[in-house]
Formats: sequence, structure tokens, C-alpha cells
Amino acid sequence: MLKEKLKIAIRVDASKDIGGGHFRRCLTLAKEAKRKGHFVIFISVQLPEREVHLLKKNKILFENILFEKDEKKTSHSDIKYNQNFYKNWLKLPVLEDAKRTSKTLEQFKPNWIIFDHYGLDIEWVNKIRKKHNNSFFLAIDDLDNRNLGSDFLLDQTSIINKKRNYKSPGILVGPKFALLSNEFNNLRKKSFQRRFKRQSLTFKNKIFNLLISLGLYDNKKLLPTLVSTLSKLDKINIIVATSSECQTLPELKQISQKCENMSLILDSESMAELMLGADICIGASGMSMWERCCLGLPSLTITIAKNQKKITKETSALNISQELSIGTIRDQKKLTAVVSNLIYSTNKLQNLSKNSFKICDGLGAITVVNFLEAKLKKIELKDSKRLLSWRNKKFIRENSLNKKKIDEKSHEIWIKNAQNSKKGIWLIYAEGNKDIGHCSAIYIDKKNVSWSFYIGEKNFSPGCGVRMLVFFLKKLFFEEGISKIEAKIILDNQKSKKIHQELGFTLQSKNANFENYILTKNIFKKRYYVNI
Repeated sequence: MLKEKLKIAIRVDASKDIGGGHFRRCLTLAKEAKRKGHFVIFISVQLPEREVHLLKKNKILFENILFEKDEKKTSHSDIKYNQNFYKNWLKLPVLEDAKRTSKTLEQFKPNWIIFDHYGLDIEWVNKIRKKHNNSFFLAIDDLDNRNLGSDFLLDQTSIINKKRNYKSPGILVGPKFALLSNEFNNLRKKSFQRRFKRQSLTFKNKIFNLLISLGLYDNKKLLPTLVSTLSKLDKINIIVATSSECQTLPELKQISQKCENMSLILDSESMAELMLGADICIGASGMSMWERCCLGLPSLTITIAKNQKKITKETSALNISQELSIGTIRDQKKLTAVVSNLIYSTNKLQNLSKNSFKICDGLGAITVVNFLEAKLKKIELKDSKRLLSWRNKKFIRENSLNKKKIDEKSHEIWIKNAQNSKKGIWLIYAEGNKDIGHCSAIYIDKKNVSWSFYIGEKNFSPGCGVRMLVFFLKKLFFEEGISKIEAKIILDNQKSKKIHQELGFTLQSKNANFENYILTKNIFKKRYYVNI
């Protein structure tokens, strides 16, 4: 299905309006993919020199599809905060952006087209599909506000499991997939040890290191207020991490000259080290939330952009971080009280650290690249032992139409038929170098099949079963020419029913033992790939 060495195209932008988070997480993904020998190209209409420098430094191909004559002298500050707002970030009409992106990809011929942009959706994807139908599309998105048209969705922000409006059939959801630089995972153990050693000390015996990091630009102009207020607290060192393009940098420099307990760090190349040395942090939601979680850094979290509100509320509800409103920041007494209460409470700090450590391990980039390497492969004799072990696992037999344990002789006959028979398709699904599941389709006639599947390995990345099925569906419908898929599901297998329903299967009939579901090629296409 996919070549050993992948070609991965990434469409992403960065600017003062957009911020740098989208680019930063895509760069992390690109670096991990390159580490494993894959080829990566970035496609953009706007990247500051800082980001271009990082691409050159990491020897990543870069193509700018915006020409000087296309530049719009547009300010987005007065545009209503909705989908049209994000469209303006593109600088080009959506279809023109798609046309130029597609042309750039003609010689590259990518296995994967990844886009991380709030202004892109199914209209953009469908335009590119016309010439790159063999590519898989992965959207990195957290807005949950539109049909993306992608085969797969990566949403790192959702913690609480709930119904989503995305129309992408395959999902990678949650901070387990957070695209963090490997330096965070590398420092995780050290941070764990340091964190709880520091938290066991009494307040009298330590000076607190407070890290304040609100992104590259400080668009809300909160940094001067935070520093001016909190620098007055006793036994506290303040480290402000921002960029040389920060809008409030002149004010911060003036404050730093007067405050002996404040340090100003510009354009740091090691946020992980800064977080490691901090006892608490005041930071924005978004990617930096998962960075802090990976290192167990207790944090007061501010919603800087509308799309961050969900993360802030969910992490606060689960006691992973503590919400800090902009209104509180602008009230000197309230801000002082909130920060002081956290500093003085050892139990609060320890609970925030423990809960944070659990939510994100910092291995998301590795997990996502393993997924990009996913493949369906034909069953071979060498797979016999593993398949027999899977087939006889208790949780698989309980959800099978035949619940009896399979003996070796019957299994041997089955696997020989699976290898040689033209009556069906039997495949193993792998992510990275790990075989994790099996799927099969038996021909009813030339255009119709009955399918079955299972995940044989537990403790694998969430959603791997659905992702396997998306690859299998595309193979059956678009490669094998299948028109309809039938599925028999035992009555009490609620998980399987839910998966089938989410993929677009509809109930056709039922009896005392099982229910019959079907999915047609036309319904699948209409549900996920046609804008209706």
C-alpha cells in the first residue's frame, strides 16, 4: 500500500495572525519522519524568516506558493471571528491555493498530504485529490467546525471523549498524539525526580522559579502586567520566555532593568530545559500545554485564542492545570492571590504534577510517524503462530460468531486458504514495525463482500482499529472495485456496532443472534469525500 520510504508533503503557515504553533508541531513531525529516512517538503504562503531558517537548518525542502504580486495588505483585526476569518489567513483564494499546492506536488508525488491550517477544508482537499488521488490526506486540526475531507484527522487537544463534527473517518485524538520535540520525553524522567524533590521542600527553604510563556508575540499584551504584579512577591524568580518579535518587548526590557528577580529569555531553542528548571508556569493553552504536562510542570493556563478555550476548560476540570482568566490578570489583587495560593499549597502542586504526567508521555511524534508508515500486508506462513494466538484470545473469541477455541490443525487449513484462495482477501495491519490486527473480506460476488476484523494487540495507540478499517475500506472500494460491504455483528458487541455506525454502515436486519449492517461505496464517498 505504501512505499518503505515515504514522501510527506506538509501544508502549513505561520505569522503574527496565525502564530507559530502550527509550524512548530509540523516541524517536530517532519524531523521525526526524516530521522526514520522519509522525505518531507513544506508548502507555505507565509513563513517568517525564523521558520525558514529552521527548515534550512534541518535540511527540509521548502516551497513558497505565494508570489509577491499576490500579497494582500490586509489587517485581520476587524474581521469577524468565524470560518471566513480563518480563510483570510490563506492570502490566496482556496482553490488557487489548492491549484498551486497541487502543481508543487506533481514531481514530488507524495504518499501523504498533511495540512495544518484553519483556512483549509474539503474544498481544498477535493481540488488536490483530482491529481493526487493515490495520496492519503491527514488533517491536523482542533476546531471541530467543518468538513475537512481528509482520510484521517489528528486532534491533539481533546481529552474528554465526546461526539465530534469532523467528517474524517480515521482519527488520532488526544495528547497521546501530541507532536512534542523529543527533548521533552528525554527530560521526562529527570523532571519527575526533580519535581517531587522540590515540591517536598517547605516554602521557607526554597525560592520559586516562575516561568511565564505566552507564545511568540504576546498579542493580548499580558506579559508586562504579569511581570509588574508578580515581581513584587517574595521568594520568587520570574523567567519570561518570548521571541524577539514580541509586541511588548520594549516594555519588558524596561521592566527587566528595574526588577532584579526577572530574567528575559528571547528565542530560546530549549523550552524543555526552561520548563525543567521551573516550579510553576503561567502559560497559554495549545501545544505548550502538552509540553508542560509531559514534564509534570504545574501551570496556570490562559486562553489566548478562541480555539484554546476547550483545552483550558477540560484540563482545569480534570485538575491537570488551573485556569487563569485575562480578567484576573488585569486585577492586581486577584492575580497576586491566585499565584500565592498555588505557591503555598504543596498538595495542589503535587496533584497538578501527578495528573499532568499521566496525560502526555511526549512520544506523540513517534506514534504519528508509526501511523504514517501503516500498511496492510498479505498473510504469510511466518504469521501463523501470531495469528493463532490472536484468534484464540479471550476478548476476540467473545466477540466472534464462533466462540470455540481454534485448534492448530483447523488454523493451518485456514491460513493456507487465506494465502491461496481467490474467494477473499486476508490481511495483517501494521503501524511502524508492529503487527497489531487482522482484517478480511469474503467475496459474496464480484462486487460485494462480507468482512470481519480484530485488533490482536492491546495497549496500542487509541483508535488503531478504526484507522485499520479506513485503510481497508479505501482498498476495497477504490482498489478492488467493491460496491458493497456486509458485516455480521453479535447483538451484545456494542463497540463494534458503534465503529460501524461511525463509518457509515446502516442496520439492514437482525435476528436472535446478530445484526446485519451494510455500507456501499457511494454512501462512503458521499459521507466523507463530497461536500454536501
